[in-house]
Amino acid sequence: MKSFVNDQLLAAAVRFSKDSIIITDTLLEGPGPRIIYVNPGFTKMTGYKPEEVYGKTPRILQGPKTDKTVLEDLKAQLKKGEVFYGMAINYRKDGSEFYNEWHIEPIKTLGKITHYLAIQRDVTERVKIQRMIEDKNIALQEMIAQIEYQKKQLQEDILSNVEKVILPSLEKLKGRSSRLENKHINAIKQSLLELTSGFARQASSDKFKLSPKEMEIANLIRQGLSGKDIAKSLSMSFKTVETHRFNIRKKLGLLNKDINLASFLKSF
Repeated sequence: MKSFVNDQLLAAAVRFSKDSIIITDTLLEGPGPRIIYVNPGFTKMTGYKPEEVYGKTPRILQGPKTDKTVLEDLKAQLKKGEVFYGMAINYRKDGSEFYNEWHIEPIKTLGKITHYLAIQRDVTERVKIQRMIEDKNIALQEMIAQIEYQKKQLQEDILSNVEKVILPSLEKLKGRSSRLENKHINAIKQSLLELTSGFARQASSDKFKLSPKEMEIANLIRQGLSGKDIAKSLSMSFKTVETHRFNIRKKLGLLNKDINLASFLKSF
């Protein structure tokens, strides 16, 4: 379908665009390219009036912090007749910095490049927000790393206390306890060691989600205690122990009753 957009309408679209629009000649080497047109969006973004920039190069917007590699890439792309997209720090008339995002493309007549059209946009606020998010992500990662370090230190402290304080005390109790009590003490000792190892982390993970009471019973099952011994040790009914045992098997995915729960738990 033939377009009925005339030159006057196109000129109005360019003039009233909120983006900065520059048209230059094709002289890529210094002192060019030379600006032959800027719209009001350019003046609003840079502070330069049209009469101040006509005949001058867009390099007037560059300064100390302008990334030279971006400019080299721009020049290389335009020499090949390709469209360029990029972003770099530019400078307004008053010397203030801003992040300029632009795309430049050649304007061709009968297959020959006659001008370059640059559409520019001030993206300073967007860059600030992106960098603020990046900084927060870095801070969050550092915080997570610190929490993991503290968790590890806490685990080591607990393990040290278990080995140096609690286990020796339990060993002393064994000499003054009955055979069944000694069996419970041994189970407690082993449970303490297991709870400070990887078993508790795996059992309570999102994969299995054993409750604290289920982990306690699972630990006693791992030590070979019977349901009756567990019930007596934890002061609960045998039926309650069996309910917990059923829930533990269900959460662990042990639908096959032939699989021994104690052996499975020991394999963690």
